[in-house]
This record gives sequence, C-alpha cells and structure tokens, in this order.
Amino acid sequence: MIGTSSGAMVQPVRNPYFHDAERRGEVRHAITLEATSYPMEPNETLSWGAMVNDISPGGVSVTLCYPFRAGTYLAIDLQHPNGMVHTLMVRVVYAQDQIDGMWRLGCEFLKPMTQSDLELFV
Repeated sequence: MIGTSSGAMVQPVRNPYFHDAERRGEVRHAITLEATSYPMEPNETLSWGAMVNDISPGGVSVTLCYPFRAGTYLAIDLQHPNGMVHTLMVRVVYAQDQIDGMWRLGCEFLKPMTQSDLELFV
C-alpha cells in the first residue's frame, strides 16, 4: 500500500503582484522584526521563530532555521514593536541557505499589502 499525505494538495500559482524572486517590482523596506512562521496545513502543529529582513507591498523576506520549500504556504505572525501581532499569509518563492546554517526565504503575499498596512511596519 502506498502512503498518502494528508496535507493540502495545492498547485503553485504565480501572484501577478510579485514579479520575480530576486526582482520585486516594489520598493523593499529593510526592517528587523521577530516573527513566528507555521505552514498552513491541517496536520502541522510546529511553528518556527523567524526574523523579517525586508518587506514590500508584494512580499517579504524572512530568515529562519527551517528550509520550507518553494510553493509552501505559510502564515507569518509578525510581532510589531508596540506589541501588536499581524498575520501575513504568504507563499514561499525560494529558500536560500545561509553561511550560518539559517535559511532565507523569499515569500510573496497571497494578497498584496496595502500602503496603510505597510506603514505599520516601516
């Protein structure tokens, strides 16, 4: 018998607001905010601490210790310095290993961030 995964079967879809993994069309804003990331699959209960490196209306770059693969859908709880938590729904576009053993993920938002939302973090 072949084992099956109970995780959600999804087809990667390119978000028209996110142009390329290394060539976001929007201005990136460098930030350093703590976050918690977790896959949006029903059977996943683990979460991973992360650091948000930059943010734009179309996506976000995070560093963490787990290499989520491209196409993985994540929820990222972004901890704002004033204590507010804002959940970002993203899809991993690429994962790049870093020299210190961490992973840098380039992620696109499932829904582009509005300018007023973006201003909360920059």
